[in-house]
Amino acid sequence: MAGSDTEQSNTGRGAGAPSPFAVSAPWLHVSLRIWLKVYGVALAAIRPLFDVLMRLLIGLYLLRSGLVKLADWDNAVALASFEYPVPWISPANAAALGIAIETVGAVLLILGLGTRFAALAVFGLILTAQLYYIPVDINLFILALTGWLVLYGADAISLDRMLSGLGGSALPLALPASRAFGWMRDRLAPIWSLAARIWLAATLAVSADLAPHWANALIFPSGTFAPLPVMLAIVAIFLVLLGAALPLLSAILVLSLAGAQILGFHPDLSAFAMLFAAMFLIRGSGPLGIDRACMRWAENHILFDRHPDDVPRHWPHVVVVGGGFGGLACVGDLRKLPVRVTLIDQRNYHLFQPLLYQIATAGLSPADVAIPIRSLYRGDGNVRVMLGRVDGVDCDSRTVRFGDNSIDYDYLVLATGATHSYFGRDEWAPHAPGLKRIEDAVAVRAEVLGAFEKAEASADPDRVKRLLTFVIVGAGPTGVELAGAIAELARDGLKQEFRAIDPASARILLVQSADRILPQFPEALSARATRSLESLGVEVITGARVTEIGATEVKIGERVIETETVLWAAGVVASDAGRWAGGDTDRAGRAIVDEHLRIAGQSNVFAIGDTAASKGWNGEAVPGLAPAAKQAGKYVAGLIRAELQERDQSAPFAYRHQGSLATIGRKSAVADFGWMKLSGAAAWWLWGIVHVGFLLGMRNRAAVVLNWVWNYFTLRSGIRLITDQGRSD
Repeated sequence: MAGSDTEQSNTGRGAGAPSPFAVSAPWLHVSLRIWLKVYGVALAAIRPLFDVLMRLLIGLYLLRSGLVKLADWDNAVALASFEYPVPWISPANAAALGIAIETVGAVLLILGLGTRFAALAVFGLILTAQLYYIPVDINLFILALTGWLVLYGADAISLDRMLSGLGGSALPLALPASRAFGWMRDRLAPIWSLAARIWLAATLAVSADLAPHWANALIFPSGTFAPLPVMLAIVAIFLVLLGAALPLLSAILVLSLAGAQILGFHPDLSAFAMLFAAMFLIRGSGPLGIDRACMRWAENHILFDRHPDDVPRHWPHVVVVGGGFGGLACVGDLRKLPVRVTLIDQRNYHLFQPLLYQIATAGLSPADVAIPIRSLYRGDGNVRVMLGRVDGVDCDSRTVRFGDNSIDYDYLVLATGATHSYFGRDEWAPHAPGLKRIEDAVAVRAEVLGAFEKAEASADPDRVKRLLTFVIVGAGPTGVELAGAIAELARDGLKQEFRAIDPASARILLVQSADRILPQFPEALSARATRSLESLGVEVITGARVTEIGATEVKIGERVIETETVLWAAGVVASDAGRWAGGDTDRAGRAIVDEHLRIAGQSNVFAIGDTAASKGWNGEAVPGLAPAAKQAGKYVAGLIRAELQERDQSAPFAYRHQGSLATIGRKSAVADFGWMKLSGAAAWWLWGIVHVGFLLGMRNRAAVVLNWVWNYFTLRSGIRLITDQGRSD
């Protein structure tokens, strides 16, 4: 959508439009979706491992034969001359080619390098052996398996997949080969799957004496499935030909073959027979089967995992403004419903704000705590992500405005979060940056590291003292974590790196207007946190208000502290979203919502997270925490689901407190779960586990863990980069 064009809305389901829920029973819909998703996830996890097992078994089977022949060349030539001569190639050449395929080809298969070419060579070798030597069942199964490898290639755990990016490179023949492989996978693989099903059905028919044994040993491995009861064979043949319930039938065949081998009915049964049967569990029936048709129906009516172009226009349109914890939690549940979802955010990434202080103190990189929003929904065709700064809502026309653009909605969820609050003293902002954005954290890092650099270069003792004095205003979790991290950075992280100054002599002051730090924690934990901070050298000042902040000093009551680095962690104010919908707001700018998180007077406009002033915590205000925002997002998604399913959803939003955590420093933290209170090393480890678990994306989790491990053992941070010069000198 460009310019001022407005997307046409289809309010509700539209006149005469079918219900978006094809399954009327909610419990059945939910249950089927859960099982199908679990099945899909399980297959996605098993498929690469199955591929490795298949390539490994085929490779080892061939490699053993090749090494034996390679060790006795004369015998290999004799076998090619008398045991299985090939009329169109000399015995010596046949022996050399066979050994090459059985050794080099086997190694390539095991590594998954050039898999299609290696599998094609093996296919030719085994086919030749089956035609010109004694026909055996094992050859037929290997032919079927290598045929799949030729058409599909290797899966995720292979060198081919690691080098897959070269398909679009400038290497000779790279692009044509990539296109040819894609054509084989899309066009020929379905035909091979159908042929394999027909071949399996014919084999079952021959095994049960339902068909003549013409060319039995050469074409059909009937000995593997004999003796097979007639009725069971008829049912199996019927299902195989139709491509119906093949995963279940495949599992039964694998278990039956394994049981027959264990019980001694088939002591010489090859593992390749079980691999072939399992292939239908892994690959399914292919496009030409009832199973695939059923899956397409499930995708359209239960899973709703559609291509963007196939999403029906009559599906209700839900607009979510804000890609924070609440917004993503809401979209995460809405994407499972038959609705069109548009997520609008002024940035293209989701930020894990609880770890911003570690960017500010050089513990982590910005990329470690942020993830592109679009990457989260690449597989959800009904979710659209738009970059823009929303500046208004017209509830009468149900329109959201951002810049020169507008978009219609059927449901609107406002999850725009909060920003710094200087309690009416906005002139302090240039001298006391807060932490709400990546830009803030990078600027704070520049301020903190720049202070040490300026002190090293200064010849004025008074200014050095001022530069090495850091004041943090506000002793909630962010302020406490900042103070502890700066103290550890000065004491350990910068040790022996400066010559004119001693970073450990830095003075860190934590100022709190309340009578204790971490006021939301029990007094015992607050006292423990205070002692931990003081052991790091932090001066904790409680019961005192900051009355003035300037470029070179801070006034705490009547006390003047000379400093050039002040960090703000004292308060927040909600965004303007609360006023967009025309409802009332509280003193912090949060929208007043009812018990269902609806803005007053609007049945289809919700506010969640820091945007909402909710009393959903046993009649008390819901705290501005990530778990609270996520719970609210899921609750609103549930309300929309209930309305679409025409179910009653009268239960109000009830915040379930999952505990509070704050870290002070190395192996020191506090945790309050109500029924359990922890401090020290145990709380610190728990804090780390919880925060890693809340991060989105495996890359981010791995990067954070690696950085923490490095910092823990070396007491050094490798991300001490000044990329923002901060305030001018």
